[in-house]
Amino acid sequence: MSLAERYPLDLEQTSYSYVERPNEVLLDLLTRHVLGSTRTARILDIGCGAGANARAIRARFPKATLCGIEPNEHAIALAREVFDEMFHGLSSDWLKTSPKTSYDAVILSDVVEHIPDPVTALRDLVSAPALKNATWIVSVPNYAVWYNRVRTLAGSFEYGWSGLYDRTHLRFFTRRSIHELLRYVGLDVLDDKCTPSIVQSLAPVLRSFFEKDVTQGNHLSLTESKPFQLYSKYVEPVETAACQLAPSLLGFQIVTAARRA
Repeated sequence: MSLAERYPLDLEQTSYSYVERPNEVLLDLLTRHVLGSTRTARILDIGCGAGANARAIRARFPKATLCGIEPNEHAIALAREVFDEMFHGLSSDWLKTSPKTSYDAVILSDVVEHIPDPVTALRDLVSAPALKNATWIVSVPNYAVWYNRVRTLAGSFEYGWSGLYDRTHLRFFTRRSIHELLRYVGLDVLDDKCTPSIVQSLAPVLRSFFEKDVTQGNHLSLTESKPFQLYSKYVEPVETAACQLAPSLLGFQIVTAARRA
């Protein structure tokens, strides 16, 4: 049975179904607020997956120290290739180890929407002494993106393997509501940008070309694809710039930089 023929809400069918790629907007904010001035920064990537963002950071800032937290054993096997330190488990388990070394940045890339109780989870992290002076880079899918507004009007909502309708999403956010959450847990919003949504709206179709790779455990195959490399170089920068004109409508993800209040 192929991945496409399986039922997304049957979590026992596959434990990790993502085709990963670096988030260029997230990397831009991380560079602007942290790595641009502190090239040896110590970065904590919570829910780091197979390490797509970490690989891009490593390529651009080889002196940065990368520390990852990831609960999925399939993803962590790939992530170990690039991280200096890895913790296998949840962030709540990591906090129980009473980490002492301070971090310059915390990345939460498409993590908050998976958390049953995001207020408690974020408050616990924000209050951790090791993260006291960190800059937070938080990315969440934008529920108000234009194509979801169209689908909602049409009465359509079907869970998928990834993206806005990810089968494991428990919380949904807009630009306004993610900012409200971050402020509520004790963070000041410094900056935000959105990732583009035009090509992303075709993700279910484009993903079909990578189902074999996912089945075989190659969750980073997209970045090795020539069409994707051409898109990243020539199309994505233009699309990203255009989507900043109306991020609440045109953004696929809202990426926010924040610091402890």
